[in-house]
Amino acid sequence: MTSQTAQSSKKEEGNEIPEKEKSSKDAPKESTIVEMNPELKQEKQEKKTPFLLRGVHIKDASQLNQLELLKELKIKYKNELERWTRRAKLFKALNFSLMVIVLLINFTQVVLFQIPSIPQDLKHSLATIFPVVGSLFITIQQKLAWQTKSKKAKKSTALYSNLLKHIEHRIEIIEHGVVIDDVIELCNLSLLKEVEEVPAILVTY
Repeated sequence: MTSQTAQSSKKEEGNEIPEKEKSSKDAPKESTIVEMNPELKQEKQEKKTPFLLRGVHIKDASQLNQLELLKELKIKYKNELERWTRRAKLFKALNFSLMVIVLLINFTQVVLFQIPSIPQDLKHSLATIFPVVGSLFITIQQKLAWQTKSKKAKKSTALYSNLLKHIEHRIEIIEHGVVIDDVIELCNLSLLKEVEEVPAILVTY
């Protein structure tokens, strides 16, 4: 009996888990949060950003001639303003001309049907032809989307008009001997605005 009790006590001792191991196993695992290096984080974000949606990184702007740069930008934006103004007027005129043609077709159809001297067979033929021609011009108008293109051209015109005002205002300030420090920022913002808002291709057809 004594030998059996001794063996059972040894087994129990062998099965016992040390108190330190118990506490370490039972203790809840702490979640380790590793903070990313800010420089690596910024580099990762820049990689995600498309190249065309980033401004120009300038290391040393001490040699920059602000007045000459602004004058060059003024010439560029003035030319772009004139170009987009012409396009807006062209698209508007083309869209208006198509609307007038459709209205004239409908008006002619109504007038011809009110004239009693026109033969009935001819009226039936015209009743078939006029709606088809009118729907054809409406389809052309929707396909070419001149009204939408006119709105886009107007938006670009407004953008270049605002940029031109900013440029001219800063040129006047510099010519009066005042030093400004936002020329590079203005160039980058205007570049991003051009990329985002100005259509790359906008044709009449």
